[in-house]
Amino acid sequence: MIKYEDIVKRISTIEKKKIKNEERIKTLSEENNILTANLKLLNQKKEVLEKMDQDLADLIPDKKKIVAN
Repeated sequence: MIKYEDIVKRISTIEKKKIKNEERIKTLSEENNILTANLKLLNQKKEVLEKMDQDLADLIPDKKKIVAN
């Protein structure tokens, strides 16, 4: 037969696990937000570098074009 004390202990254990899981979710959510912000910054920097690369490519004549002429 199940004792009242066993049920109370089980409920207590589950509540502790719930609190730990909620704390873990909060921590992981914060880490996710940080990673998302960093990813956005990296993508912005990538776009700037790609634009600079294209601008440089437009300024520097292509060797193949020079040889063909």
